[in-house]
Amino acid sequence: MKKFTKILLAGVVSVFSMGSVSVAADPFAAENFSATLTLTTDYTFRGTTFSDRDPAIQGSFDWGYGAWFVGAWGTSTNPTDDNGIGGTLEVDYYAGWAATVGDFDVMIMPLLYTFPGQKGSEARDDTTFELWTSIGRGLEGLPGEPYVNLEFNYSSEYFDNGDNAYYIRPSVAFTLPQGFGLDFGYGYQDVGGVGGNDFFPDDYGHIDVGITKSVLGFDLDIRYHDNFDADVIGDGFALEDVFVFTVSRSI
Repeated sequence: MKKFTKILLAGVVSVFSMGSVSVAADPFAAENFSATLTLTTDYTFRGTTFSDRDPAIQGSFDWGYGAWFVGAWGTSTNPTDDNGIGGTLEVDYYAGWAATVGDFDVMIMPLLYTFPGQKGSEARDDTTFELWTSIGRGLEGLPGEPYVNLEFNYSSEYFDNGDNAYYIRPSVAFTLPQGFGLDFGYGYQDVGGVGGNDFFPDDYGHIDVGITKSVLGFDLDIRYHDNFDADVIGDGFALEDVFVFTVSRSI
């Protein structure tokens, strides 16, 4: 379960970072709680930057018992304009179920994105509900023990005024010598009606490739991002040929 959780979230590290949670007989035993602190050179989200290419500090608090988990994740963000519209904070809440069913790892997770720092007479309301689902399988008999995963997410209203949006991301992760990991994925974001979503003006695709390593309890991640439709969704917002470094620690 620990390997499944870390690989599943490797491609979603810009959204939240859930620590591995042990299971004790008492649901509210200390072993069932964890917290993670993350520092990153850029808060990235599905091929875009939510920190205007500046560093961000992030943290999460999680509870897990058996296949069930609940948590909250927060990050610093940058306003979308000088008046603070868009806010400087994002807090996301999630709960879900993750378990191995036969040979497959399955996760179902409702997630609520909130932006409590939004303010001003023209402030947006970007509170967004999304249903995350994922199915993955390890292929331990092959070189590098590849782990393949398919993520599919759906939202009925995506960032203020989108409609029936979805996100799909197939990915694969490999175990390398000396404790290194290599993973890459392709994501496609349907924004819920071209022209109807003024935050994401058009559908787009993106890739990310990351090398990971744990050192002295710290998880290190250096990741390359490229957005195939940067000219459509905007320079400065789309990640175009960018490397991002992230370090996190879970307790």
